[in-house]
Amino acid sequence: MKVVRPAADREVPRGVVGGAEISQATAGAHNIYMGVFRVPAGARSRPHYHANCESAVYMLSGDLEVRWGEHLEESVVIGAGDLVYVPPRETHVLENRSDTEPAEYVVARDAPTEDSVEVPWAD
Repeated sequence: MKVVRPAADREVPRGVVGGAEISQATAGAHNIYMGVFRVPAGARSRPHYHANCESAVYMLSGDLEVRWGEHLEESVVIGAGDLVYVPPRETHVLENRSDTEPAEYVVARDAPTEDSVEVPWAD
């Protein structure tokens, strides 16, 4: 058993703010990753995908516009209580369109590492 307590904010490779996580690095996990993330008011992630894993997202607070697809042509707004499935290699961007409120979410993946690949040509 390993307890991971809330940690100081850190920017993660795709441009959102991370907090505590269960991963290979923090807990010795072999098949799972779980982390808490925040998108500050007015911020957006860089276009990215997760190469070798499926992701499940649970929105804790705020709203995010999620764009996805080969050229980010699809979009949906998600909010507190929503669950989202992201298949492997699905290029996507998260944008917090609020001027005042951050958006926070939990993500779980079937891989023990961050596994994020930036896609600069998608934007």
